[in-house]
Amino acid sequence: MSGSGLLAWCNGTFVPAETLAIPYYDLGVVAGAAVTEMARTYSHRPFQLDRHVDRLVSSLQSLGFPCNYKTNEWIDAAVQLVEHNAKSFLANDELGIVLFSTAGANPTYLGGPSELVTSAIHTFRLPFELWRPSLTAGAKLSIPAMRQICSESLPVQHKVRNRLHWWLADRQAAQMEPGSRALLLNHQNMVTETSTSSFHAVIDGEIVTSGRDVLRSLSSQVAEELAASLGIPFHRRALSVSELKNASEAFLSSTPTGLIPVASINRAPVGNTCPGPIFQSLHQAWSTQIGEAIPHE
Repeated sequence: MSGSGLLAWCNGTFVPAETLAIPYYDLGVVAGAAVTEMARTYSHRPFQLDRHVDRLVSSLQSLGFPCNYKTNEWIDAAVQLVEHNAKSFLANDELGIVLFSTAGANPTYLGGPSELVTSAIHTFRLPFELWRPSLTAGAKLSIPAMRQICSESLPVQHKVRNRLHWWLADRQAAQMEPGSRALLLNHQNMVTETSTSSFHAVIDGEIVTSGRDVLRSLSSQVAEELAASLGIPFHRRALSVSELKNASEAFLSSTPTGLIPVASINRAPVGNTCPGPIFQSLHQAWSTQIGEAIPHE
């Protein structure tokens, strides 16, 4: 891997990033049939990369997708890619690390079965400037008419590329309140998650997040582990909309942004302060875990 340009990894080979492409006949394009992961760096070092790759490989196997690379091969390729591409970024920039693998080729387009699969890794600069308003003032959420797809219809616990309902939901949320993102309910009218983050409410001093019809979120698992270290109760259970009025605070978790406080839901403020004390404790614990201060103000 030589040269100063950004590279990507595709089917076992490092290639110039601008040449990375998915063929038109790939089921990742035709049907959104692709499993994906997104990790990130702190100080240009991958964070929790092994857990992301474990989830990627586990999801490929669970869904019956071809799994052409072992866990260590994915990790080695990602580490090498970050080491090379980080040289093209400023010291205070951080990289998003996207890994994905598709279900293969559409036999209709190719006139028969094919073993062609696209497995790839690429990086990009994390655009913190886009997230800063939410990091500093709290996220605004709206509950749209669009519902979360139930786990019996789509395995939402796996991180897949089929996300049309999220795109539509976020458009509805922006129409309800400009600048807000969608917080989806399932078909039992229980709170699930947002398009990019897990949702957590703090009710009577306990953190509550949905245990059904949501992604098997690694950032939420980190939040749960940090809460345990701080002695804060954490529960995964059904969460009704009516309970949200009793929430003293709420927050989102995702790999690229870490923790983000929630300022309002359907224009109604959450709690009396944003960010709240439990968020601030978790945020500090997250900073301690990675060994550097993460600003949120």
